[in-house]
Amino acid sequence: MARLVLASALDGAARQRPWLRRLLFGFEAAVVYACWYLFKALSPERASRLGRRIVAFLGPRSAKAALLKANLAIALPDRDAAEIDRLARALWGNVGAVFGEYPHLTAIGRPGSDRLEVVDECGLEKYRSGGGRRGVFFGAHLANWEIMGIGLARAGVPIMALYAPLQNEIIGRLMAQARTQLGCVMLPRDASLRPLLKHVADGGSLGLLVDVKVGEGLEVPFFDLPMCVSPTPARLAARYDCDLIPIVTERLGDARYRFTVRPPLPAPPPGTDEEQLLWRTRAMIETVEALIRSQPDEWLATNRRWPKSVYARPQ
Repeated sequence: MARLVLASALDGAARQRPWLRRLLFGFEAAVVYACWYLFKALSPERASRLGRRIVAFLGPRSAKAALLKANLAIALPDRDAAEIDRLARALWGNVGAVFGEYPHLTAIGRPGSDRLEVVDECGLEKYRSGGGRRGVFFGAHLANWEIMGIGLARAGVPIMALYAPLQNEIIGRLMAQARTQLGCVMLPRDASLRPLLKHVADGGSLGLLVDVKVGEGLEVPFFDLPMCVSPTPARLAARYDCDLIPIVTERLGDARYRFTVRPPLPAPPPGTDEEQLLWRTRAMIETVEALIRSQPDEWLATNRRWPKSVYARPQ
């Protein structure tokens, strides 16, 4: 299915007309590449600020603006319309800052740099090669979510991270180039699980962002409403005796972050395999809910999380 980054309102027309899809994909790729090289020519801090300004202006005028506000209103029913508007503006700015920082991920994560503070609350030495433990490190799309891979790689944890590939393959190749700076192995979410299983079986750990809806999976409450999520992290934890470890990235300023690795989740209570699978999955989702509530202005809320019927209700 064609999915446009800059002009998602034209998705339907692009699916019907392959020539239009090629034209629009080429146009938005040209825009993204031009911004990329502009950001690359700047310092990380200046690129972050410029990206923030650009997307803070364009985002509220995009086809995603209404969905972003709807997600915030659903997740934060105690916030009034004025607060939702304020959070939406801050979120668009953060998305732009992340975009501006992509060419500078190496500089942000460089050892000795004051741009990235790594806080280890779980004892990461256990998860390094030969340390004896494997982990499924999980979090949400907060602040700059790519920092997860950088922080774990810098701590010496052999990590494989999953990502959602873009439908625009031209921009996808640019993002793949950017992610080579993370220092970890990257695997598309829709790829075969064989490389992932081999990585874990050989003693490696995984990095996942679990605040996303999948087509098929377990239905669990996310902000008290049903969301279909992947059972894979919980299955891997049970099969390979992996710890489920929450991670969180917080923005401290332009191109500056704190990356915290929290203590592992407790073991599930006694029960059947399916009961324990559900318990682990719900525990992860409840954990990321709390993270999002603490940083709602840094949550990437631009994608649909719940069934369409949820969005049809009055907010």
